[in-house]
Amino acid sequence: MFADRGLPVTPRLRDVAAQLALPGAVLAGPSAARWHGWDVPSSETFVAFLSRRPRLRHVHVLQQEVLETDVCVVDGLRSTTPSRTVYDCARVLPDGAASALLATALQECWTTMPDLATRIRDATGRHGTPRLVRLIRVVALGNRTSAQKLAGKLLQRAGIWGWSPHEPISDRWGLIGLGDLVFPEAKLVIELGIDELEPAPLRERHTRLAAAGWTVVNYSWSDLTTRPSDLVAELRQHLDRLTPVRW
Repeated sequence: MFADRGLPVTPRLRDVAAQLALPGAVLAGPSAARWHGWDVPSSETFVAFLSRRPRLRHVHVLQQEVLETDVCVVDGLRSTTPSRTVYDCARVLPDGAASALLATALQECWTTMPDLATRIRDATGRHGTPRLVRLIRVVALGNRTSAQKLAGKLLQRAGIWGWSPHEPISDRWGLIGLGDLVFPEAKLVIELGIDELEPAPLRERHTRLAAAGWTVVNYSWSDLTTRPSDLVAELRQHLDRLTPVRW
């Protein structure tokens, strides 16, 4: 491939050259992530190309079929979709970088746990699959902060508003605590990661909230990542029931 003399050879320029040099290739892994606008710790070029393995400097070829449903066009280049890109990045990045990307991808809704599980199941028996299973298990545990970010993203994408994060809730005796996501008008509070609390303080907290007229719904990281549509539907039902009707 030829370019103007003096043009800096950047990772994005190399991505373009690799796709031109390999007709039919699809940008994948860190290359696709770059074109999706994600920050990945890799300057190498990755393409998915189901043919004989060509030898190109700084170009890594993933010899695995990419379905058309996993292909999109970004700035005129054929690239893997966000969900497929997350999966491929997890395969080729070091453990730390892969875990960080998986956590971010779930928070930003670039992929879902069911999608990742399906891709890993389809790759059973291939090299590297046990490592992917281990990484997914670690990320699947989640944490309170990640759960709050993901829940907020899900509500925004569903067009559900009127909530505030980390909202203080009080009764006549003083502060009960901070609600993870609070709908003040409906007196509905979403609690996430409640397993971090001891049983006795948790029961006292819920008793005081109920006495003050609050409805509490609890969601785990698993709920957020494996059944987001069901979760959103449940919240809509709660809000329809609890929000005062104005005539």
